[in-house]
Amino acid sequence: EKTKHRLEVELEEMQMEYERTHAAAVITEKRARNFDKVVGEWKAKADDLNAELEASRSECRNYNAEVFRLKAAYDETVEQLDIVKRENKNLADEIKDLLDQLGDGGRSIHELDKQRRRLEVEKEELQAALEEAESALEQ
Repeated sequence: EKTKHRLEVELEEMQMEYERTHAAAVITEKRARNFDKVVGEWKAKADDLNAELEASRSECRNYNAEVFRLKAAYDETVEQLDIVKRENKNLADEIKDLLDQLGDGGRSIHELDKQRRRLEVEKEELQAALEEAESALEQ
């Protein structure tokens, strides 16, 4: 009977040990499921962040290409502006020269006009002198 009692006590202890172990296993499984759930959520967040990072990198490459294109267009525009400025300066110099020539031409015309009037007066004087000489000769 002592053996039976001892075996019953051992059986009872083993059943309690099994229940404790089983409870610990259930808790561990629950924690593992929760851990897997948290890991899955973090993996989804990491995947989302990687997708967002790749989209940002792609957008950055597009912006860099646009900056390069705009810089090239800007440089070309600056070059064209320099050409237009040089042409404008050349044309302004040419206009100044033409205006100076017009001024000189105006003065020349005025001088020629004065000389023409003086020569006409001289011609009239010579004509008068000639007519006097002819009439003196006729007499």
